[in-house]
Amino acid sequence: MGLIILYILGFKLDLIPLAGTITRGKHHANFLDYAIDYLWHMIGPTLALALSFVGSFYLIMRDTVLDVFTEDYMEAARAKGLSDRTILFKHAMRNAMLPMITFIAMNMTYLISGATITETVFSWSGLGLLTYDSVLSADYPVIQGIFLLYATVVVLSNFIADVLYAFLDPRIRYG
Repeated sequence: MGLIILYILGFKLDLIPLAGTITRGKHHANFLDYAIDYLWHMIGPTLALALSFVGSFYLIMRDTVLDVFTEDYMEAARAKGLSDRTILFKHAMRNAMLPMITFIAMNMTYLISGATITETVFSWSGLGLLTYDSVLSADYPVIQGIFLLYATVVVLSNFIADVLYAFLDPRIRYG
């Protein structure tokens, strides 16, 4: 996905930069100018990572919403005379988000590994490139530190998913 985005948006249409995190040789007058340049360079990698996950997110959310619409409480909401918009956003989406939160938390490892490949494609020098270089040079302390960071991200994302579960579903309470 990253190569296609880089070729079409970067090479053919010249809408995004081809490499790096900032424009080389450009003098940034202030922090805002630097931040805008950095964000402009983030468009390609962000788009590549987002597009690689959006299809599966859409399919899971669609299937879950369709399952929720067959529940009895949805019929009760319709019988009360609630509008379709209220039923969708206050009842269906709230309950359909529960499996979606789990799916997002479980996919954090795929997002991190995808970032490693994306950084390589877009010539970014980030944690993914550091992981790649450390594996090639057998720098075990750095590899251990990176995997500790990855494990921390996974544990924190699962913790956040549990907290969001309690927020979205009032039946779930933690003692």
